[in-house]
Amino acid sequence: MTNEPSRHSWLRSFHGGYLLEGYTLTLVRGLSPQRFLELLGAEPQGDFAGFNAFVAQDLEFQEDEVDWGDNMFVGATRVRGQDVDWVLAVEINGGIEFQTDAMERATAGTRGVSHFRSPDAMRLFSWWEDGELRTRFEGALHRQGSTPDELNDLMRQVGCDFETGECGLEQYVALAEELTGVRVTPETLRDGVYSTGIVEIPGLPH
Repeated sequence: MTNEPSRHSWLRSFHGGYLLEGYTLTLVRGLSPQRFLELLGAEPQGDFAGFNAFVAQDLEFQEDEVDWGDNMFVGATRVRGQDVDWVLAVEINGGIEFQTDAMERATAGTRGVSHFRSPDAMRLFSWWEDGELRTRFEGALHRQGSTPDELNDLMRQVGCDFETGECGLEQYVALAEELTGVRVTPETLRDGVYSTGIVEIPGLPH
């Protein structure tokens, strides 16, 4: 495997850099979008064709929120891996993966990966296996989970720097691709049909 930063840099320019304001992308093997939302405990909000329609619905949801962050709007679409379908979930900003226990349920008996960037540029990558958080990191030097070092070789191969700790968005996209066999592209997001739902984020202070 060779690291190809240019092939994995599309996220920075996608939709005019829209996702740099905050996003979460999650992949879970073998689930339909509807089953994924069910396991998250989401309240269904309908299906929307294309990223533009999904964003419009997300903006409408945000405008109706009184206390922002108590709930998260998520869209899920089906994508093809090397040998099985996966679900790709998108949140604008986001937080379901690390602020709830939803991924424990969603990855029971299967694999999931998620990467996140906040509006203040905090970045997280998480790898789940059979309901267990195996590795999560913000930068190559700050790792946690039940097997925090298991991805180290793969992280180096995709370009994470274990001297400086730098591991950028290109590396997150590449690492997700290596762990899932799913190549997410701008067209994947642009053309997806998104089943949507609202997930409650419990226990946040007002």
